[in-house]
Order: sequence, then C-alpha cells, then structure tokens
Amino acid sequence: MKHHYIPQFYLRPWEGGDNRLQEFKRGYQNRVTTKRVFTKQTGYATDLYTLPGATEETKQNVEKAFMALVDNEAVKARDMMLSGQIPADPKTREAWTRFVLSMVFRNPEEMGKFKERFHDELLMPDPKIQAEYERQKEPDDPETFEQWLMTNRPESVERYAILLMTKLVQRNNVNYLLGTMHWRVLDTSAVTRRLMTSDRPIMMSNGMVHYTGHFALPISPTKLFLACTAVAFADEFCAVPTGRIVREINRIVVGQGRKFIYAQDTTHLADVRQQMGKLRYPSFVRPERNS
Repeated sequence: MKHHYIPQFYLRPWEGGDNRLQEFKRGYQNRVTTKRVFTKQTGYATDLYTLPGATEETKQNVEKAFMALVDNEAVKARDMMLSGQIPADPKTREAWTRFVLSMVFRNPEEMGKFKERFHDELLMPDPKIQAEYERQKEPDDPETFEQWLMTNRPESVERYAILLMTKLVQRNNVNYLLGTMHWRVLDTSAVTRRLMTSDRPIMMSNGMVHYTGHFALPISPTKLFLACTAVAFADEFCAVPTGRIVREINRIVVGQGRKFIYAQDTTHLADVRQQMGKLRYPSFVRPERNS
C-alpha cells in the first residue's frame, strides 16, 4: 500500500493549471531528474507504516486511521493560514503541531533510524525481565529473553516501534512547546522567486527555548509558516528583505531534501542539482550506532 509521507494536501498549493507540480527526484547514481506529477504519484513509500504480524484487517491502521487523521485535522489550520488567519483555538493549533511533528518522524530514513534505536533499547538485557523469563522458560528455550523474543516474536519489535512513533507524534514535549510559541505567516508574493518544499521541509533551531528558537515550514509557494519563542525575534525575522528570506528558505529546504524536491516549475533545477542533500535535516532520533 502507498503511504504518503509527504501528504497530498500539503503539496497541492504547488500545483499548476494542469493540476500537477514540478517534482525533482534523486534516483540512479544520485542523478536529479524532473517532471510534472500529480500529488498521488509522489512522496510515498510502500508499506512504510504497515504493522508486521498484525491481522489483515488491522495491519494498515497506522496509515488509514492515525496518519489520515493527522493530515485531515491539519487541513483546517493550513487553510486558515493560507487565508492570512493564525489559528487561535487550542484544538486547531494542536492539530497543526501534531502534523508538523509527524513531518519530522514519518519519512523512510527517520522511521528506519527510529526502528533501529528501538530495537537496540528493547533488546538491552534487563535483570528483572531475565529473572522472570528464567522462572517461566522451558528447557528448550534460549538462554535469554532477548533471544527468545527475536526467535519467537521478531515482528513484534518493528510493530511496537511503529506504534511508539504514533504516540510520540501525539505526546511529545515539542508539541506543547510549538503550540505555545508565537505563530506568524509570512507572505512572500511581493518577490518573483517562489518558495519550494521537499521531503524534509521542517526547519527548526537547535535550542527551542532560546531567543532565536523557531520552526519554519513553507505552506505554499508564497506563504511561510513561522513559530518563534520570542516575539522580538519574529519581528527581526520578518524585517529581513523578503527576497533574502525566500533564497535562504529554499537553500535549506533543498539542502535538507533527500529524494524529493517540489516547486511550481523548473526554474531552480540547477540549484536543486547543486544543493540537494547537502545539509542535515531535523531529527528526534539519537545518532546512529557506531557513529
């Protein structure tokens, strides 16, 4: 099943009169190609959130129920901001914060790292669990609980990791922080250059509680969502010449992108080919083992 980790509703503002957007895709030998695509044709991975070991009826619940709900509830907030309104009611703000956090977690690379970290931590020896296992284990069972788990329930580790990810998207300290920050929408339509987006569109500072703490996300070719810890920093940010803001946002969005970059047209093909994948992207997962 196709799991759109770049939601179709999020990409639609970049569509043109042909109901398609410009996709820049890194493929064979890291070559970047470009073409016009419908939103349903891009930004997905097959069975990314499929639950291993679940029943046929429930194995797609994360995609069909959880991710669909996250995206559907975020539409109202996004549409309000596109029209120039900043959501004020807690429910709408919470829906948007949940969506923003999901965009950090839900891509294939981040999911892979998260599953790996969860696997390592779940299989760390625990004296209490081991003592209980030794009390109940059969003569032919493996010596440790971790060995028994990987022999008899190997699919459970990945399944629990996916389910834990959904809980973190809903209940994370960053959710609360983002929801209480000062929100703005910057209109960049006065300049010719348009905002782009990618498969890693979230921009965030290292220290959220610092004066310069912020999140940013392009929500259309001419609108930028901005959340800041300090109102004064938001004023400073918005006072920067609009053309400079658009150039810097595009540089980061393209640099963070790994497989997909999106725009209205092919204007920035040379920039995409030069800059794509050159920057680190935001992550809530600890660095990979042995790194």
